[in-house]
Amino acid sequence: MPRKVPEPTLIPGPEDRLQEVIDYERARKAAYHRVMAWKQPFEVIGEELARQGAANSTANRVAVERQAWEEDGYFRYGLSAKIFHIPFINDVSDFKLYAIVQRSPKPDDDAAKDWPDVKVYRSSEELVADPDVDVVVVTTAPVSHFELAKLAIDNGKHVIVEKPFTPTSKEAFELAELAKGKGVVLTVYQNRRWDQDFLTLKKILADGTLGRVVEFNTYFDRHRPQPKPQARWQDVKSPGTGAVYDLGTHLIDQAVDLFGLPTSVTGFTGRQRKGQGKNASDDSATIILRYQTPEDEEGEFGLTVTAKAGVISLEEKQLRYWVRGEKGTWKKWNLDTQEDQLRRGLRPGAPGYGQEDEPGLLTTIDSDGKISSTQVKGVEPKTYSEFYRRFAAALNGSKEQVPVDATTAAQVIKLVLL
Repeated sequence: MPRKVPEPTLIPGPEDRLQEVIDYERARKAAYHRVMAWKQPFEVIGEELARQGAANSTANRVAVERQAWEEDGYFRYGLSAKIFHIPFINDVSDFKLYAIVQRSPKPDDDAAKDWPDVKVYRSSEELVADPDVDVVVVTTAPVSHFELAKLAIDNGKHVIVEKPFTPTSKEAFELAELAKGKGVVLTVYQNRRWDQDFLTLKKILADGTLGRVVEFNTYFDRHRPQPKPQARWQDVKSPGTGAVYDLGTHLIDQAVDLFGLPTSVTGFTGRQRKGQGKNASDDSATIILRYQTPEDEEGEFGLTVTAKAGVISLEEKQLRYWVRGEKGTWKKWNLDTQEDQLRRGLRPGAPGYGQEDEPGLLTTIDSDGKISSTQVKGVEPKTYSEFYRRFAAALNGSKEQVPVDATTAAQVIKLVLL
């Protein structure tokens, strides 16, 4: 069974310098904003993509790079809204698309054309001023998450924030406390808690099939040795960017969901790709979480979680999980299929959506010492729609159904910074 360890006293992370950078960027108004929001029974998905001027050469450079991303069309109104949110909002009957915020529509990227029956706003301030808006979803670059979430909470809106929650845990904890004080629901879109393979793993651990688990290895590797021709915001060094924020937060969040908070954490980040320049964000990360309990004697390992995300991993099938216990080992290859299916146009509810073809491999030992391996099919997928079902339940009074606790999400950011 997964072991829930006592919550440790976490050592303060190196956040002061990071906070200075964030404050500087905000002071120079070098941020773009995209907001999604919805109305209960409901939904307002809003997105603001706004370039604001900067008065310093460094900030100007950031702004110019951000302008290039806008022209590249990656944001538009945007990938996150179109792929990771709207399909699931439309799949859950508690929600109705209500409004979209888009500051700079283009001929090939116009929210009003895509959603003619939906309101279109030009600013987040207009959005939160709408009394019919009950929930706001923030899907901007991480540096603006705090400001936009706070704006929504201050106006009495429930909020979903895309991961990573915020660049610093100080901001994340502040938002969690602010939401409690305002009596609104705040959560973070850690959607990979509803990957089919992760749900399968949770069942295997809950059933005790592996016995006492001593190693939990989780990977998010790709083979992408060449950077994209056009830099995206994720590729440029900025508060909240880099592999540990982008992918590592998923891996850490899953570990915390399974085992609770670790007693210690270490790790390193860097660039596996060559020649990207010093302003490129880290494209790879390795994080090690250690779990010790009072029952572990001195020198005993307890449980070790290793989370890795890299861009140079040439494999026919990328390893996703490798979990070792006293009674068995479980391996799983390849990422959950939902993201790929969504990009190809498949939507929740369609035949085969969320169903993986790749089984896991379970290796066990019997009472006679015979070792054998069996392919294990995944559990019935709940899909990312489950996030929205739980969120709807929380809004309707079942607060225990909040899909991702905001304080836990803040602790994940704390671990990122340790």
